[in-house]
Amino acid sequence: MRVGLISLVAVIVCVAAVGAAPRLADKQISPGAGEQKVQTETTNTRPIVQLDELVDQAPDGSLVIELYQSVRNIRDVEAVNEHVKAQVNNAQSVAADVARLHDSILKSCDDSDFPKTEVIALKARAFSATLARVDGELTNALAATRQIVEAERPGSIKAKEDINRFVLAAHELGRLRVQATEIAKAIEGLSVSIRTTLTSCTATPVAPLFAMRDVLPLGGQARQFPSMKQKRAFKPATTLRRRSLRQEPL
Repeated sequence: MRVGLISLVAVIVCVAAVGAAPRLADKQISPGAGEQKVQTETTNTRPIVQLDELVDQAPDGSLVIELYQSVRNIRDVEAVNEHVKAQVNNAQSVAADVARLHDSILKSCDDSDFPKTEVIALKARAFSATLARVDGELTNALAATRQIVEAERPGSIKAKEDINRFVLAAHELGRLRVQATEIAKAIEGLSVSIRTTLTSCTATPVAPLFAMRDVLPLGGQARQFPSMKQKRAFKPATTLRRRSLRQEPL
């Protein structure tokens, strides 16, 4: 279990590097070494937050679709992407905190913590699913916008530059979607680990205290409680009647 936990923590810390291969752009875009160093240092120095606060901090993507529906140009798409990027970074921090609390939750055997981790896992899955929907919509919008530009403004340099920016923005959202998916998988793995451990975390029963037992008093003889005295056997009345009849003279 400890090896699996180390793998999950490694996935959470290094999840920013996932999805570096481009899906829409013509050239690869990878985060800089300085950015990765800052993310790693932030994960290591961030104080541990309790589960109650993590439930509130975990993003679920409830407003993401509404934000993308309101975009009118490439600049709007880039602005919403920045908002989503901040949400993904927040989800990564929440996942790191859950991983750091994992051992203490298992040792405490407190089943009240599991529902909280389950809520965090549900919100992470919802956030990942939302970004997957947005990713598909951006792909379709990019193809439609490119057709419009080629039909109406084929010689416009500005239009071509906007298309290139749109390609980069769509690629950025795709990378964020991959990150959110990996984060959701990591949190789900931690939640399953906690649930599996808690199901086998049964308390050891203790023998009854202050129960009625045979205790040797000062005299050295064991006391017999009323419930332990032997009962006297009584013969049925019919048997006694038969014996009395046999003894009577004819």
